[in-house]
Amino acid sequence: MRLLFITNNFPNPMQPTRGTFNFEMAKAFVAEGHTIEVVAPVSWWDEQQLKRQGRFDPSREAVVAGIRTHYPRYFYPPKILRSWYGYFMWHSVRQKVLSILGQSPPDVVLAYWAHPDGYAALQAARQIGCPLVVIVGGSDVLVLCKNAARRRCVVEVLTAADMVLTVGRDLQAKIAALGIPPEKIRVGYRGVDTLHFHPGDRATARQRLGLPQDGRLALWVGRMEHVKGLDTLLEACEILKTMGVAFSLALVGSGLLEPVLRKQCTALGVQEQVRFVGSVLHKDLPDWYRAANATVLPSLSEGVPNVLLESIATGIPFVASDVGGIPEIATEGVDRLVPPADPQALADALESIFRLPPSQAPRTFQPPSRSDSAQEFIRLIETHCQRKALVRLPSCKGGALVS
Repeated sequence: MRLLFITNNFPNPMQPTRGTFNFEMAKAFVAEGHTIEVVAPVSWWDEQQLKRQGRFDPSREAVVAGIRTHYPRYFYPPKILRSWYGYFMWHSVRQKVLSILGQSPPDVVLAYWAHPDGYAALQAARQIGCPLVVIVGGSDVLVLCKNAARRRCVVEVLTAADMVLTVGRDLQAKIAALGIPPEKIRVGYRGVDTLHFHPGDRATARQRLGLPQDGRLALWVGRMEHVKGLDTLLEACEILKTMGVAFSLALVGSGLLEPVLRKQCTALGVQEQVRFVGSVLHKDLPDWYRAANATVLPSLSEGVPNVLLESIATGIPFVASDVGGIPEIATEGVDRLVPPADPQALADALESIFRLPPSQAPRTFQPPSRSDSAQEFIRLIETHCQRKALVRLPSCKGGALVS
């Protein structure tokens, strides 16, 4: 099968750690004998920020692990006209997509994120009348749909898609509640590279990372965005310090909130406990999990986060918000679930997991391997798209239907 994958959540030369789960999925498709070409738009706004940091790379195409990826510049007005972002993305990538469609038309167009990426992918699929599959990650339904105009755009894209692939059962229910026909919604858990993400010796991992052998370590991994609840996590750190708990927190990742979070650390007096590690290549993440006593994810909204799947695969318990699809992968007595935006509950859960010996209870959920996940995704795509014709709807511009 030949796939055209359109998503802005994908590694690029300037942001090598962006959307690594999508890159790993694409690699798995190739390993299973399929062909995939990726159009990964790069925000012009991000480019401006990276230029100021001296990290700008003008490359617009690369071939990595057998995957040809294009990086057209994505133009849009920041923070306004958000319901038009799909329209702006499509016209940013249109020339490159039409060139690909003319030279090597795909069997299926695949998108990650319902809007704006799904809108651009829908326009691409309509050019040649091939099926469209949209993978929903979480916030594209759980957060964007809180805005009426964005909700209309999301619903129109998902209604037009031949198949909607969700990363968990909770998201499946949320999408059905939007009025999307249940028969076109399928669940496929993202796979984990179990060759790299597997249990290992904590002492060895800490030695490789240059971390102290003693002490309790909590690990957070991700992009520093408001939805990740990092302000709550830092408040929980202050509570733990007040309780007299000796611990450290490693924040692995980066984002626009980092300067704000550093100031919050100083204001709360936890700068000695919190370490800003920065971005880490995906291949180097396993040792960070193994070095930790627990992974922590205090998000306000999530689908089924890849961070927790990797934590499970490496044998590390997690403390996370009781939101989205997180409860369906948690094991009672091993992991801790807490209400979002509740620093006291988060601190208590971390203190408990630090104090008690690791649970020996068997896990009720194990993530699939990358290969098994890719095979299941392809099976779902082949089975569903062979029976479906592309649904043709008017286009969504500015939250309105236009011919």
